[in-house]
Amino acid sequence: MVNRGKSGKEIISETVSSRIKNPKLVRKKHLLIARKAAKLFKEKGYHRTTMRDISRATGMAMGNLYDYISKKEDILSLVFDAYHDYAQEYMDAKEPPASEDPREELRSFIRRSLNNVQDLRDLILFMYRESRLLPKENMDRAMAKELAQIRTLENIIRKGIDQGVFPDMDPFFAASMIFYQNIFLTLRGWTFAGKYTDEEVRALIEEYILRPFHI
Repeated sequence: MVNRGKSGKEIISETVSSRIKNPKLVRKKHLLIARKAAKLFKEKGYHRTTMRDISRATGMAMGNLYDYISKKEDILSLVFDAYHDYAQEYMDAKEPPASEDPREELRSFIRRSLNNVQDLRDLILFMYRESRLLPKENMDRAMAKELAQIRTLENIIRKGIDQGVFPDMDPFFAASMIFYQNIFLTLRGWTFAGKYTDEEVRALIEEYILRPFHI
């Protein structure tokens, strides 16, 4: 297991051990394994996907693959850990200078979230379809990480309400609904196939989410 320092830059999984000691390499390989495996799980199902399938998809020899995971079950946790870690790292890396205007903070948060969701589409689909396969302890950890992101959004909304630029509403409920709407393109994007591009859908979702905030 690679531990994270306060900078938040050294961990991709809290549950999957690796024999490799280079944190940057582990993060890179874990994300690769998670992405490729999630795509295979989506196409073939978890139980029908073999470690050899994952080896071929990642371009990693079987021995090398086992340097980063110890068993197939590890990949379940790895997908969840990789998604939440990468999502948080992406959001941190794209964080704009602090703004005193909660309207700009909210717009920026939503736009970055939509871009991130599109980038991690296969991981998200797997997470929502196969979350029942994850051990309870690991699922609780994943839910806590997701809740932390919702709380960040809640704080932005609460700030806007306090400043009088957002209408009065339940900030936690609003943040939770926005969080789900952000992944609409991944879960229901097929309904727009041939009608809108992904970029157009992202823009429409952003506009739809911001409308109740009078932005």
